[in-house]
This record gives sequence, C-alpha cells and structure tokens, in this order.
Amino acid sequence: MIDAQIASLNQEQKEVALCDTHCLAVAAPGSGKTKTLAVKAARLLTTGQTVTAVTFTRDAALELRDRIIDLAGADKITRLLVGTFHSIDMLMAFPGRSKTGMGRDILAAGYSRLDRKWEIVKESMRRSIVERSIKQSELGIEVDQATADIEAIKAGHRAAANEQEHALVQTYTALLQRHGVIDFQDILLETNRAIKSGKISPLQTAHLMIDEFQDTDLPQYEWAMLHAKGGSVLTAVGDDDQSIYGFRRALGYKGMVDFVSELGAQRIILGTNYRSHAEVLNPARQLIRINDDRMDKDLVSFKGPGGSVYWDRYSDRLAEAKRCVKWAAEALEQNRTVGILARTNKRLDEIEAICLKEDIPFVRAEGGSIVNSPEMGVIMALISVITDDEACDLDQVLAWCGCTEEELSSLHKVIGKRGLATLTRKQLEQAALSATTKKLIAMLARRREEWRTILAAGVKFVLDGVLEVLKAPVSENKASVKTLTIAREVFAKSLGTDPGNTALRARVKALQNKRSTGKEEGGDPKTPKVYLMTAHGSKGLEWDHVWIVGAEEGAFPDEGSSVQEERRLFFVAMTRARAHLMVSASGSKPTSAFIGEAGMDRLPDQKTEGSESQQPQLA
Repeated sequence: MIDAQIASLNQEQKEVALCDTHCLAVAAPGSGKTKTLAVKAARLLTTGQTVTAVTFTRDAALELRDRIIDLAGADKITRLLVGTFHSIDMLMAFPGRSKTGMGRDILAAGYSRLDRKWEIVKESMRRSIVERSIKQSELGIEVDQATADIEAIKAGHRAAANEQEHALVQTYTALLQRHGVIDFQDILLETNRAIKSGKISPLQTAHLMIDEFQDTDLPQYEWAMLHAKGGSVLTAVGDDDQSIYGFRRALGYKGMVDFVSELGAQRIILGTNYRSHAEVLNPARQLIRINDDRMDKDLVSFKGPGGSVYWDRYSDRLAEAKRCVKWAAEALEQNRTVGILARTNKRLDEIEAICLKEDIPFVRAEGGSIVNSPEMGVIMALISVITDDEACDLDQVLAWCGCTEEELSSLHKVIGKRGLATLTRKQLEQAALSATTKKLIAMLARRREEWRTILAAGVKFVLDGVLEVLKAPVSENKASVKTLTIAREVFAKSLGTDPGNTALRARVKALQNKRSTGKEEGGDPKTPKVYLMTAHGSKGLEWDHVWIVGAEEGAFPDEGSSVQEERRLFFVAMTRARAHLMVSASGSKPTSAFIGEAGMDRLPDQKTEGSESQQPQLA
C-alpha cells in the first residue's frame, strides 16, 4: 500500500517522502503538502521508526493524524505523535497527561524531572495582570498592545525599547510567578528552558515534521533546533510566499533560509499546483514574483486552462455587495462552493446584509456579525414597536435615543407592559420625563401610526423613517451611522403578497433566532453556503469560486502594514480559488496596485447598475 502511495506522488513529492536527512519542502499553494507528509510519515512508521508531526492548529493535527493512520495502520499509533506545539510541549513536560496510546513509545523513551505542574493563567486574570503591569510601568497603551509588546520581548524578538517597557515585562512576569501560573506563550519558553537545563529530554523521535514552517517564531524555531541537536531528523514544510503573520512575529523567509543553512538541509520545491486553473494561478504567480526576499519557485497549474479571473469597480460598497452576492447565488445554484474574502472582517458587513436580505445561506467565520451589533438590535426593536408595540422594545429604542434610566423607570410605572398604541396624553404628563423625552415619545407614537398605514403599500419609506430616527442620536459617530445604514438594508426587501406587518415581523423573528443561536432558523447544515472570511482566515481553505472585495489602496494593501506582507496576503487570497476569481473595488479610492501588478483583466465595458462593467458570468 505504501509503495502504491509513493508511486502516486510527483517527482518532487517523492523526493520529500523518501528523504532521510534534514529537508525543507517549499510547498506552493495546492501542492499536496499534507498528502506528501502523510505518505512520508507512513513510510517511516512501516520501517519501524518513530515519527512526530507538529501543526499550528488542532484541526490540522487531527486531519494529518488520521491520514497517516489510514496509510500506516492503527497498530503504528504508539510510534506516532501528532499535535500542536503547545499540546506536544505539555506532553513532554507531563507525559502522564496522555489519555491515549498515541506516541506512547516516544514519550516513554524520554523523561521529565519537573517538580511542579504548570497551571495556565485564565484569560480574565491574564488581562487583569496586563492592566496592572501597564499602570505600574506608567505606559499609556491599551491591553492588546501591551500583550503584544510583552510577548515580543519575552520571546527575544526584540529588546525592551526603554525602562518603561522593561518595567512592564518585569511586573507582568513577577505577578504571574506570585500567582503560581504561566501564560500560553510560556509553555513554549519553559519547555525550551527545561530542555537546555536537562529537566526535560527532547522528544525521543527519529523524525520530526513541522508543517507551516514559515509561521514559526523564535521560540518554535529554537525548539526545532534543540530536537535536531538531540538527534531527530527534521522535515520542515512551508511556503515563504504564504508568510502572512509578521504581526505575530513569524520568521517567514528568514526562518526557512536559516533552517537550510543551520542544518545543511536539502531544499525541495513543490511547485505543481493541483488546486487552481492556469487563469487563476498565472496572475497570482506574476504578483508574488515582485516581492524581495523570497525563494524562487516556478508555480505550474496541473489542471491547465479552464478558469477565469477578472476585476471591476463599483460606485459604492452596497453596489459591490449586491453584485458579489448575486454572483455567489448563481454559483450555489450550480452546486459550486463560494468564498467571499476581505482584508478586514468589518469589510464583510455589507456582504452579510445582502445575504440576509436575499436569504442566501452563508457562514461568517470570524469576528462579529452585523446581526449581533447594537445597531441591528435597535433597528429590530423599533420595527417591533411598529409591528407588535411591546414595552421592552420601546424601552430599548428610548434608551438608544438618550432617555435616562430614571425616565424609563417612571414611564414604566405609568404604562406597565403596554406600548405606544394605548399611551394617552394624560399618562405621558404623569411620568417624570423631560420635555425633550415627552416630545420624542409623542413623535414615535404619531409616526408609528403613520408607518403602520404605509406598510400596506411598501416598506422602503418606513425603513427610511426608522433610519432617520435612529441616526439622529449617534450622528457624530460615523461608524455607528454606517452600521445602521447597512443593517437597514437587511429589511429592504419586497414584501410580496404578505401584509407589511406580517413580513417585517417574520424577518425580525428570524434575525432574533440567529442572534440567539448563531444559526439561521430552519437552516440545513448540509445546504451549500457562501463563506465570508478575512484573507487571513482563508489560509488553508479553497473554493470553486472566490470573490475578493475591497481591493482599494489604503484598504488592501492596508496602509499600516508592510507592502510585501500585504502582497503575500493578497496572493494567499487569490490562490484559494479553484476555477473562478473576481476582485473588486468600490468608492473613490484608487484601485489596489496589486490588480495591476498581477496583470488582471477588467470585465468587459458594458454598463450595468452600480458597476462600470457587466455582471461577471460563471463559466
């Protein structure tokens, strides 16, 4: 079986799978690196050797472990150890933690002489300790920035810039020690210290494989070198062109070059891409070749021609979102998979709003959904005031508009659980309310009756009125006003044959269900969905069709990041597409330079609403 699997590899993959010395596999996107690692590990296991494989995520570890066992057989499990850096380090420090037979022979051959169990600090306590450290050091920075600085200095990525930073790290470390805990990063740092001091042995594994090697930081790189010094043969697999975590202190190109230099490792290029058609891969290759400090590699599409790549510009983000979602819906109808990617999670709000409006099934994989925003909540509350007139919804709307808790309490004593429909002028006068609040409530009562009448004919005018009322209290907050405008779009749908009140009530109910469960009401988990993700989050994934939104200068590339890392990130996003790739910009900002650098063609010049070109067609 193993011989057949080796025979199924291409020439470069075979070189990696059969290499018994230190090896760096430079694996281009879609080059079959996981299969290559699995075949190599299975071959080594069937010859009686021990193998450890390290990944960056638990999901990747589970997938690789299962593929290796499928090839080598379950009886080899005691000589195989697969996990993340942190999980494997915990097993090295405390072998008794192992609950399965995986890696039993490897762990039993080593030792740990640690006399105290590591207790990992809880996140709430860690943040409190960072806050106390900031105060002690008199640094005027936020918790997240302080955390990043502490980790960079502790890992040796850089030295403290001044006495205040030195005090920040010293205080943080002392407080952890006082409480008898370590943080997540310390698992790696403490393991390395323990290996060097002889308290923990390096893993007694003949072969050590490390996936996504470009993402290793200094402690992880040092960990790998300690194992090479301890006698393990290292196989590192990664792609410097996909190094997109510089902000996490990943070593990227430098780490891969140092690996080859320090170990005299053989470097093998896996350049054949089995994922993307040539039309997708060629512009991606043209773009990434512009970067400096990269390992030269020739990317070749195994599939050859058969795809398409275009870009276009839209008048605004809403027009861009409408075209994008329409394109995605057509792909779903053809049973094709779809990913919509953006530089930041916030940039996906308009896309999500249109998906909700058009009832397109989707998954928003990262960050906050617009459904859970305060702005969506208050729009839903005001619509519920119109359709159902419950006091709790009125309470939320009035609080948004600036009413104090004392005023709301007084109002509730007068009207109880009733809403605006039964509110009399006498009741309004009895409540301890300011003149401004009384005027606001009277206006809402009047407009509610007007809106209910208008709903019989259409929804747009009512939604415009709702937006006008809710924008006024936050007019100085541009972000909130923008979110309100986007959230309003979710409801801007033809009512069809349903009465206006009935249709809006049903839409609010569906959104309330999604807010509480994170799932669409009645949604089938097997139904194909559009995946909304950041470019960072898309790494390691692939779809038949990919649309990258927000390709404008200052946005993608982000003006606050290195242009070379931004180019790598754009390259990663492009190479998620198997067949069809669309890139778009909107508004008045210049189009991203990456589009020109990649040599992408613009859609044919046929005017359509909101676009300067035609709707992209699916081949």
